[in-house]
Amino acid sequence: MTDRETQRRLDRLAMQYLAAVEAGDLDAVAALWEQAETDADLADALHGLNAELAADADRATAAAIAAAAETHLTSADVIRPATGPVTVADVAAELFRHPPERLPPEAHALNAVLRSSAEPLPDDLGLTKLTAWAEAKFGSGVPAYWKAFRQAAIRVRMRANADIEYQLAARRTPPRTGGTP
Repeated sequence: MTDRETQRRLDRLAMQYLAAVEAGDLDAVAALWEQAETDADLADALHGLNAELAADADRATAAAIAAAAETHLTSADVIRPATGPVTVADVAAELFRHPPERLPPEAHALNAVLRSSAEPLPDDLGLTKLTAWAEAKFGSGVPAYWKAFRQAAIRVRMRANADIEYQLAARRTPPRTGGTP
């Protein structure tokens, strides 16, 4: 059997396996695992499929829990790993969850608009430069809002940087070979 034919056979069996799992057909699942006992390639394919199914289930569970927490625990902060640069929306969401006291209604209206902006924050978070940048991008705002926005931006950026540093510190180190640990 050529490599192409072997791959087609494995693909066909993988599709049968996924259909059986989705349908809850335990007899078909068991039959495929029995076949995998004597077929190492099929066993590898089924193990890979199971790993992906488990990862999908974990992601779906995590998303459902986060959605429930956001819906029912409105004062809770659902912390998600940083996936890119800190954006205006990230900062506006922080201000929405933790609003400073005595902001005028127009500041809250501006914040509501900014919660949908994917614009990344500038590197320089000095108040004067940040205010000039933000007003050029989003129009003039209440000075007290931009001050609160800057403070929230610093908090969000520090949290994102701390998460990255924690991930670097928490990753596993490869075992040392030879010698004492």
